[in-house]
This record gives sequence, structure tokens and C-alpha cells, in this order.
Amino acid sequence: MGSINISSEEDSYTGISNNFIEYYMTDANGDFVKLYLYLAMLCSAKRDISLSDIADHLNCTENDVCRGIRYWIREDVLRLVYNGRERNEVRGIVLLSLKRPNDTLSSELKLVDFKKALSGDRKADALLEAEAADIKAVSDMDDSEEETETASPKAPRKKQPAPAELNEKLNDKEIHDLITEATAYCNRELSQKELNSLIYIKDQLQFSFDLAEYLLEYCAEIKKTSFNYIEKVARNWYEEGITTREEASEYSNKYLTLYGRILKTLGITSRYTPAPIEKKYIDTWTREYDFSEAIIIEACNRAIEKKPNNANFPYVNGILENWYKEGVKSFKDISQLDDSHRKKTEAKSAPVSSRKDPDKLKQLEQYYLQENYDS
Repeated sequence: MGSINISSEEDSYTGISNNFIEYYMTDANGDFVKLYLYLAMLCSAKRDISLSDIADHLNCTENDVCRGIRYWIREDVLRLVYNGRERNEVRGIVLLSLKRPNDTLSSELKLVDFKKALSGDRKADALLEAEAADIKAVSDMDDSEEETETASPKAPRKKQPAPAELNEKLNDKEIHDLITEATAYCNRELSQKELNSLIYIKDQLQFSFDLAEYLLEYCAEIKKTSFNYIEKVARNWYEEGITTREEASEYSNKYLTLYGRILKTLGITSRYTPAPIEKKYIDTWTREYDFSEAIIIEACNRAIEKKPNNANFPYVNGILENWYKEGVKSFKDISQLDDSHRKKTEAKSAPVSSRKDPDKLKQLEQYYLQENYDS
């Protein structure tokens, strides 16, 4: 098929940076891409809009919108405009000029609770502020640890190979064999974008043939053959320092399944792996508190029951931290804590007459006995 011309009868257009399409879009969650496109349209139309209106249009929650905005801020795609010196009141969003991956992305990272800022509510919400502080602390820690030899490396941004380089890679025996296996596992011929992802995993992430082969096996086994997902798993393994099939197998069996179940229980379905601060919480629950998966999921379920529209990791952590301090090891221990809490609640809410001092009751009894004797 020869070259074709693309045209439109529509007069109204939204301009999207080619750098966004080529370099930023491919790494982002689909919901985050939809958010950026909608913000670009609003910018083009010069329309003001509320956070709730954005959520309604995209058929998602306001928290989902906040997560998307924070993601694009971290990627130096957006920045927030504040109301004068008031740092807790956001008045606008700026779509930044996008740079190629080999340029320096150096704008200052500003993490805020976007939902709270847009609402104009100046009252402190301790839980949300603690969560934002944790995110900032982890971000600062990650930045400082990049300078140390023991820090976990951040997955490099994917580079698109030039045509000559691509032909050279496709003639490499190991990549050729991986393409054959990927075609079989995915049950389709790979697109150019998928070939680029496979080359990225093999060359830039420096996966051995054995590790890359296990990656394809694992994703096919859990029926996730989208290369967007495969690449996300590969990036996660790279950042976890996984270099062998054995390490990947142990990690996927122990953690990825747990991560997925926790996210699903909390109603987070837009991504497959936790954010760094979320992973820090989960690692604390499993490694420091030594809780089983069943107990962690029980805490998640209780968080959903208490806060069905806003159950988050800090709230779940509060439940598990309390259980840890109370020495919980099993569901029997949880049941005993529940019974104790219920009895205390019932005692506090019982009528005053049922909680009279036994000495006073005895005095009252003696009084009536004396009265009967005297008469």
C-alpha cells in the first residue's frame, strides 16, 4: 500500500506535540493519556473547568484525575499555577513544552494534593497531608539515592531505533528468537511498536535471553499479552534489580500477585503495579509487620467498608499498624480485638442507671432494709 493523505472535514482542531506522541504517550497509562488530550482540548478552546467536570467527562473519579495530573507533573508535562503566594490554592494548569528524551528534563517537581487545592478548602486534612508528605519524602529519597551505588536504578526512557539500527537488531539471533517466541505467546504478528518494545527490553534494560523469555512466559500465563503491560513488568523488574529467571519467578510469585490483589480490592483498576509510596506501605506490611496476604486483604476490605469512596493506602496502613501494635498474628486475634472494642463501645453507651457504683447500691439496699425493720 502506498502513502496516503490524512484530512478532515472538521474545522476545530487541538494541537498535540509530536514529542508527546512519540516519547511520552507510549509510556503512560491509557487513562492518563486521555486526561492529557482532554486538557489540551480545553487549553485550545480556552475553557475553564472544575475537577468534578473533568472526572464526569472522562467517566472516572476525581481521585483518578488527581493521580493523572500528579503523573504528568512528575514527567514534566504539566505544572500548576497558584493563586499568588497561597501555595494551597491552584488556579490553573500549564501544558509545558515537551522535550526529547535526550534533553534535560529539569523543571522543579511540585507534588500537591490537587483535589484539595482546587476546592479552595484551607482546612488541613491530616491524612491527605501525611500522604502528600510521604510521596514527597519518597521522591526526595529516590533523588538522593540515585547518587549512591546501592540505589535501585530507574528504568531508562525508551529510544526509538533508527531504520539502519533496527535492521541490525532484527538480524540479531537472540532478538530474532525472542520475536518468534513473542509471536507464539501473543498469537499474532508483532507490530513495529511491539518490536521496538522487545528491542528496548533486550538492549536498554539489558535483559538476558533467559530473563526476557521468562517475561513473555509469565505475561502469557496471566493472559496479559499487551506489550504495554509486558513493558511495564519489565521496567518494574529492572528497577527491582532482577537479573535472572529465578529472581523474577520468586518476585512474581510473592509480590506481583499480592500487589494486584491489593489494588483490585481498593478499586484501583487503571494500573497493574503500585506507585513507589504504595509499594513502600506494602513492603512494610509484609516484611516488617509480617502479615499474611489474607490479613492485608481483610484490612483493605474494612477500609472500603468505612470509606467506600476514598479508601486509600494511609487508611489501610492505620488499620494494620494498630493490629501490629496489638500483636495480631491471626484472624482469631482480630476477632478478639473486635469483641473487646465492641464491649467497650457498649459500656460507654449503656444507660447511667446500669452503671451505678456497687457501694451505692449496697447503701441503698441497707436503707430500705432499715426502713422495713423500723416499721
